[in-house]
Amino acid sequence: MKRLLFATAMLLMLTPGLVFAGSNIQSPGKFGAGLQLGYPHNGLSFNYFIASAASIQVDASVWLKNDWNGFGVRADLLWWQSPLARPDFADLVWYFGPGANLFSFTWKGKGDNDGYVGIGAEFPVGIGLQFKKAPIDLNLEAVPVLHVIGSEGVNLDFDVAGLLNGRYYF
Repeated sequence: MKRLLFATAMLLMLTPGLVFAGSNIQSPGKFGAGLQLGYPHNGLSFNYFIASAASIQVDASVWLKNDWNGFGVRADLLWWQSPLARPDFADLVWYFGPGANLFSFTWKGKGDNDGYVGIGAEFPVGIGLQFKKAPIDLNLEAVPVLHVIGSEGVNLDFDVAGLLNGRYYF
């Protein structure tokens, strides 16, 4: 599965530059779709700019690790800040914003067949490259997460996730 995700990401990153003459990703109405790779899960990443400095990011992910299987969905309202640097090939940007997540996983190991469902609040902070000659962004994101509700009711738990995502914008 990792090889398939890597091959798809490479294809998305290499082909648009051959046919695209430039764009401003941070324009209202721009929609990006791509992949996310990271801890604790991998999956699809979507981003829609509602204004030049604000977007809604939705990630859908799965994880299949050892005896754990699960899926999750997260949604974030991101505020994009002024570029930190503007080299010829890309803008170096950063962003942050509040969000929420919903996840479920099961343990398939020996003993109990435990299942877990949770809801949490999160606050992603990221830095990324928005390429000037291709409608692509690559972002490295740290996501502090406060798990609020679990299978046993209210159960506060803090974690930090991290991911790399890349998206092609239409």
